[in-house]
Amino acid sequence: MLKLDPWNIVFTIVNLLILYWAMKKFLFGPVLAIMDKRRELIEGQLEDAAQKEQEATEMKAAYEKDLRQAKEEAKGIVEKAHGDAKVEYDRIIKEADERAAQIIVKANKTVELEKQKTLQEMESEIASIALAAAAKIMNESQENDQTLYNKFIKAGDANDTAGN
Repeated sequence: MLKLDPWNIVFTIVNLLILYWAMKKFLFGPVLAIMDKRRELIEGQLEDAAQKEQEATEMKAAYEKDLRQAKEEAKGIVEKAHGDAKVEYDRIIKEADERAAQIIVKANKTVELEKQKTLQEMESEIASIALAAAAKIMNESQENDQTLYNKFIKAGDANDTAGN
């Protein structure tokens, strides 16, 4: 049975106090220290994670800014290339038009020269034909003159022979 004497109660209280102190010293202290270290470690990791998340957000914003700048640069380069191509296209078209105009002028000059040459050849041929016709007419005329002369002579001889 249980005795309730004061010394027994005092020993029980002292035992409980020693037990409490021993548990606090050897059990609760280290456990609480480990728990505090873990809490500090977790808080540190959470702070690191938050800091890394903030850095990642900043890096993402920087990358997005760089990407926008790169897109704008690419757009500018493409627009410049289009402008340069348009200038080159206009230059080539202008040169082609100038060459075509020169070719047309040269062709017109060639046609005009050929026309003049052909006209000269035709005039020369017409003159040759006219001279040939005139010569033929002259030959016929000479033959006619010769025939008339011969008739005249015959007539004169006939008169001489008849008058004699």
